[in-house]
Amino acid sequence: MDAFATPTARFPDGNFLEEDKFSPGFLTLGQKYSIAIGSTVVLPCKINETENSSQYVLAWKRDIAVLTAGNVKVTVNPRIRLMPLQAHSDLQGTLSTGYNLEIRDVRNSDTGDYICQIGSMEPKEIVHTLEILEPPKIDFIAPANKLDIHKGAPIRLECRASGNPTPKIIWSRKNNVMPNGEANTTGNVLDIVHANRHSSGHYKCTADNRVGQPDFKDVFINVMYPPEVEVEQPIVHSGLGYEAQLVCTVHGEPIPSVVWYQDATQIGITEQFSQQNRGNKYSLIIRNVSYSDIGNYTCQASNALGKDRGTLSLSGLPTLCYFDSPTLSNYKDQYNISWTVQSYSPIREYRLFFRLATKHMHIMHHDKSLDNHIYSEIMAANSHLYTGSYSGSVTAHGGEQWENVVIPEMSDYGVPSHFFNKVPTFTSFHLTTRHRMNFQLKNLKPASNYEARVQARNDHGWNKLSSIFHFSTRTEDMELEPSPQPAVHGAGLLDKNILKSNDASTMVDYHTSKPLTLFILTIVYHVSTLCFSISAA
Repeated sequence: MDAFATPTARFPDGNFLEEDKFSPGFLTLGQKYSIAIGSTVVLPCKINETENSSQYVLAWKRDIAVLTAGNVKVTVNPRIRLMPLQAHSDLQGTLSTGYNLEIRDVRNSDTGDYICQIGSMEPKEIVHTLEILEPPKIDFIAPANKLDIHKGAPIRLECRASGNPTPKIIWSRKNNVMPNGEANTTGNVLDIVHANRHSSGHYKCTADNRVGQPDFKDVFINVMYPPEVEVEQPIVHSGLGYEAQLVCTVHGEPIPSVVWYQDATQIGITEQFSQQNRGNKYSLIIRNVSYSDIGNYTCQASNALGKDRGTLSLSGLPTLCYFDSPTLSNYKDQYNISWTVQSYSPIREYRLFFRLATKHMHIMHHDKSLDNHIYSEIMAANSHLYTGSYSGSVTAHGGEQWENVVIPEMSDYGVPSHFFNKVPTFTSFHLTTRHRMNFQLKNLKPASNYEARVQARNDHGWNKLSSIFHFSTRTEDMELEPSPQPAVHGAGLLDKNILKSNDASTMVDYHTSKPLTLFILTIVYHVSTLCFSISAA
């Protein structure tokens, strides 16, 4: 390592070079040398040559101990060597000579002042100060290797190191941030007031003083705690014949064992039920879901310190409906409202509720008419809207009456969903799980704000009402360019019967562009009916 040198000189009279031509003077200044341990340092001492230089003795001392005198080495230290300088003259004709002192493989014991002295009645000298730089070394760490501790207990980590300059202690964590969220922290002591599962991990103490390489030591903290179960998805929607996956995230130390239950019955591993474990995620996979599989499930985790459980529900109901139509109508007295829903079995019908929003509601929930403001409402206030069939209007919170209409679903194949009830159960095909519906609301008030909610029913029942959706009518109708009517080919008797089977006011997109699919389904129906008749005979 390179030496760091700073001038330090001591002269009895304060002069760098005496003018007395008979007395030699120093041509070098005293310096401070900072040298890495194990290196070699050369301390210079050059003087000017005079007529009487031979009468003066140039000596090296350390404190009061004489190391050399003239060209004689006095010390027995084998690492110290005297290096005579060849006499030569500079451009001004000044002759110079002297002796340098070399110290090899410097050690901490070499730290101190080295004096080059000209022996005379009034000695003259320069002083070199040698500082030994030592790389960091961790001398103490606690705990020494691993710490097992219970949740809630305090943690104290301590790390101390030696070196010159004094090393800086830095705490970090392998593949993670520190418990306080920072990348690292400094200081000999690291305190964690209350241990939890997030406190576990490998902690690294780093000692660094920029001399040589930093020193490292690791401590592993293992926090022991009872199981903690988190449910990935409390309600999992599926359908008959589909595959469902229920997932729990389980933490605990020691590693917990996980058992699955349906209601109070423990579930084993069968052809239909399988279990997977990847890291902290535990999955129950149900193949070919049947009616008996719909219900409540529990994942229970246990270790020596306790138990915890998470509850999940496998539901065949549709998910909540989500409105996706623009919040501002193109008309003053009509609005085409649309929504989407996911269901693994055919949607049988929808129930759409709408009402004129009061001024108070508009101020609270509809400050910007062009934004889709959806908020959650306390369901208990409208619990009578969730079950049973209903037609007409009901009075709900807000002072306005909810108008409602029941809308039969049209399948994605352009036929009413009840058509598939006629297909025998051994006919296997899966329909789309995403359903979209729209409905034209008429006789609305111009320049008014409305609220709407919707729910869907499949073979398993009604889902919950959607969140409230806000839309507005215009003061005047927009002038829209007429769009060309699409040509429809291949509309046959079945298409006409389908159109007659539903009220025109509730008709939506029937996908008349899929005549081939419709034809195939018709053939499947008739063939299946024929097969069923033959088997019955």
